[in-house]
Amino acid sequence: MNVRLLSSAGIVLLLFAGPLYPETRKLTREDCISIALENHPAVMALAQEQKKAAANYRLAKAPDRIQVSGEVKTAEYLKPESSSSGFNVPGRDTTIGIFAGASAVYNLIDPNVSRRQEAAKLAIDMARMNEIKERSTIVLNAKSAYYAYNMAIENAAVREKLRDKYRLKLETTTVLFRNGQRPILDVTKADVDLASAMLEYEKAKNQESLARTELLAALGIMEEEIDVAPYAMEELPSLRFGYEELYRLAEGHHPELRIARLNREVQRINIEVERSAGSIKVDLMASLGFENKNIAGLGEMQENVKGSNWEPTFHAGIQARVPIYTGGAITARINAAEAEYNKSIYGEKQILLGVKALLRNYVQGMEELKKQIELSRLMKINAEKHLTLAQKSYDAGVGSQLSLQDAEAAVLDAELFSVSARYEYLTILARLSKTVGVEEDYLCRK
Repeated sequence: MNVRLLSSAGIVLLLFAGPLYPETRKLTREDCISIALENHPAVMALAQEQKKAAANYRLAKAPDRIQVSGEVKTAEYLKPESSSSGFNVPGRDTTIGIFAGASAVYNLIDPNVSRRQEAAKLAIDMARMNEIKERSTIVLNAKSAYYAYNMAIENAAVREKLRDKYRLKLETTTVLFRNGQRPILDVTKADVDLASAMLEYEKAKNQESLARTELLAALGIMEEEIDVAPYAMEELPSLRFGYEELYRLAEGHHPELRIARLNREVQRINIEVERSAGSIKVDLMASLGFENKNIAGLGEMQENVKGSNWEPTFHAGIQARVPIYTGGAITARINAAEAEYNKSIYGEKQILLGVKALLRNYVQGMEELKKQIELSRLMKINAEKHLTLAQKSYDAGVGSQLSLQDAEAAVLDAELFSVSARYEYLTILARLSKTVGVEEDYLCRK
């Protein structure tokens, strides 16, 4: 009975082992980018901005169509015995009536309608460019966080190896000291080296945990069971463009620069809109409904609502309006629009200066890192040669174990420096891609 019960329990555990212990996902760089673009709240918010811009464009096109509204309004009608010439006193020479029906207005002349539509259309383009800008920022953050997490993992692994080497060095030095082959100074030095290595390892583990949290935040998720696949770096990508060519590319593709140019055009249109505020506007108006030409008074509401007192009516006409005096409002609005236009020009120039500085820094930084990576490669080769010689000397009984361990630590230090420089190079390349506004594959040699 107990055997059957244990067997059944084992089967149940096997069936539910998957859901209880889910597999950790290994994410590539492309996976991280896709997850970030799908889950980041900023992308969803910008989608609403595009909907808003499209709605504003439809609002700007509304004046091209007939506007119909229901209305009830009072109207004055001249009494039959009153003269149409001269001055008529309301209430004495006229009667108060009510019109109830539908009124339609169609704009015939308004120079600002087309300009407002053009500005609203540019606003749609700006919303799209803002989305491109935000998506490029999200992609950069995902790449940077992915590289930082990979670097933190490799850094922790190397620091762990170094810690183990220094621990073994301390143990060996302690044994040699007890045998009278090493002074106490070597033991204390090995103890200090181990403490330093342990501190660096703990810092590396903390940095790994922090980098993992930052990666989750960059992806816009709160999932805990994730891991990253190491980024394959057989050969670092090299730029196929110089500084001047990169700057020309950025002039046409940098998202913030394109947004600034669209904003400048919108501000220019706003100046034209404000300048034409004093122009004539002409509307075609028509009303269809019923009118009561003589209200009996509030005390006789039943008499007022009788159908026999209401007659069908139709009115049509043209209304023209032109501002005569606005107290300086038009001039003030023109001055404000001109100031906004000038500000947009200065903002565009400021962005250009920032792009120039960033491109120069990125290009110089990548060139310097390539030199450092090459030096670290040579340093690692020399450290490995030294390790080989130290191993041979130790095997021959000439060298000491301490020299062998120092040589092994030197190899790990060189490896750590190379890994750090490589990921920093890739991060700068990602930033360069965002600044220029084109993909990394296009910037680099095939």
